[in-house]
Amino acid sequence: MPRTSFPVAPVLIAVLLALVCRRAATASSYGTDRIERLPGQPADFPMYSWYVTVEETAGRARAVLLAPGGAAGGPAGASRAVGLWLNGGPGCSSVAYGASEERGAFRIRPDGATLFLNEYRLNRAANILFLDSPAGVGFSYTDTTADLYTSGDNRTAHEVLDN
Repeated sequence: MPRTSFPVAPVLIAVLLALVCRRAATASSYGTDRIERLPGQPADFPMYSWYVTVEETAGRARAVLLAPGGAAGGPAGASRAVGLWLNGGPGCSSVAYGASEERGAFRIRPDGATLFLNEYRLNRAANILFLDSPAGVGFSYTDTTADLYTSGDNRTAHEVLDN
């Protein structure tokens, strides 16, 4: 019997669109999701963070960080493209590692207490969503211990698309 594979790339695009559309529908809540200031932050830079509940019965939710494009002196981000950043989980957080050590707005200085503006940040070109997945990685969570042993790309794609 031939093995069929799950079309991950189209699903990830759909996940991105679902997150953006869902958030756009509740744009009035952006004010409550705004990160006012991070400790040691070197510039006024709007960022937003929230949870997307993906399975209420099991208590599963994904953490999302939005770094709008064009902040810190560039053009406004509302008309820019949207990009999705996923680290290679399980075990590697898009929010805690991708955003703070790779392509986010700020990098952490060696002192661990202050930040500096990342000149290679992706939000210079687009609005970037950092999504922690699967449940149990980074700031995403689950109230069902068994979820930590049965996670994967298929479940993540289905959960986010269905919500």
